[in-house]
Amino acid sequence: MVVNVFGYISIQPDWTVDVSTALESTTPGKFWVSAYRLDEASIHGYIQVTKSVSADGTTLVNLSALDAAITAEYVGPRQLRLSSASTGIVSPVLYTGPRSTVACSQVVRGSGVRSFDVSRYGGLLVAGGDDGVLDVYGTQSSQHRVSLEGHIGDITSCLFFPSGQVVLSAATDLRLRVWSASDGTNPVTLVGHTAAITDTAIVGNGKNVLSSGKDGTLRLWHCGSATVLHTFDLSKIPINAIDLVAGKEEEEEEEELPADEFETAGKVVAVACEDGRTLLVDLRSRETISVFASEVPVRAVTYALASGLLFAGRSDGVVDVWTTDAPAAPAYAFKRNNSPISALRLVQRTEAGPPLLCVGTEDGQLYLVALEMINGKVTAAEVVEELVAFDVDPITQIRAAPSTTPGASRQSIWASGRTGKVYEF
Repeated sequence: MVVNVFGYISIQPDWTVDVSTALESTTPGKFWVSAYRLDEASIHGYIQVTKSVSADGTTLVNLSALDAAITAEYVGPRQLRLSSASTGIVSPVLYTGPRSTVACSQVVRGSGVRSFDVSRYGGLLVAGGDDGVLDVYGTQSSQHRVSLEGHIGDITSCLFFPSGQVVLSAATDLRLRVWSASDGTNPVTLVGHTAAITDTAIVGNGKNVLSSGKDGTLRLWHCGSATVLHTFDLSKIPINAIDLVAGKEEEEEEEELPADEFETAGKVVAVACEDGRTLLVDLRSRETISVFASEVPVRAVTYALASGLLFAGRSDGVVDVWTTDAPAAPAYAFKRNNSPISALRLVQRTEAGPPLLCVGTEDGQLYLVALEMINGKVTAAEVVEELVAFDVDPITQIRAAPSTTPGASRQSIWASGRTGKVYEF
């Protein structure tokens, strides 16, 4: 399979500060830029920021490249466009700085954010790190609400239940815990994995949850009784990530379901394995639907059930795009460099159209990819937006949530890294 290599431009993470400084003074500002294409010489230079005043009194921001074959265009306070023909980036790509930042307690404790989630309506954020503690914040004020203490290992996953008032967490201590986001109590603990838990998902309204682990199992739990309903023995080596996708619910089967199983009809689990396989599993029937095999560990996965596209992020920096009707080989594959893919997330557009793919890497790249499809087949892909805040800081989690920005073209994207901060774009 041919892997399409994308050139890219890195930019100083706090470039928006230099723009603001230049606007507030008479001294020009500048920020660094670097253009890369795998196995080719890189280009390094600076973008100078100056201001001028138009005939009607409007302050204008002017960007000009210094010592670099890069073209820059100012779009707004948090956005600009860059292009570099020498690295194959002919169409200007939008670069966006964070709209808001939540500085988590992990900044002070030095543990970094390993996982986080934003409540359904965006009012709360929960984050956990290497010290086993989770913290709940208000997203608007960044005010700390409550700490959730009980895990004795690194937090590997945390999610809000649909109510937005209850949290599910998992850690390397082999336990899942259910918490009150209001008072920090932990009424339910789920025990059964024999190695570190790597990921979780909430089924429907949350009576059942899923977890994956380094023990190679996927487990379906009933929270009320704190019991395992089913263990999927899928791999002899670690499962790195899962993505639970809900399709159209089918009519209830005549076969009676276990009393503690709810809302599993029509749901498919995408499973990323360290042995290079990516699986699709029917949650209701317990059957493996498809197996997509590569020779490289898969670290991140997301599935677009409506289009039948499965995205697998590999440890060698490649993103494989599979179609469920052709599991023999990827329909398309791309990479930027050899840094492992650490997170993937589908992002819905405001208007009709296929979702965008948000990609996070171990070297701090966070970007959106649009796929071109003809007759249901992937024919091309291009990077349409770069999200800038991380300085060679591994992306640990990506979430998508409804945007509160008027006229937004897509969902809000939240992302975390090892600095202990969570950014909204």
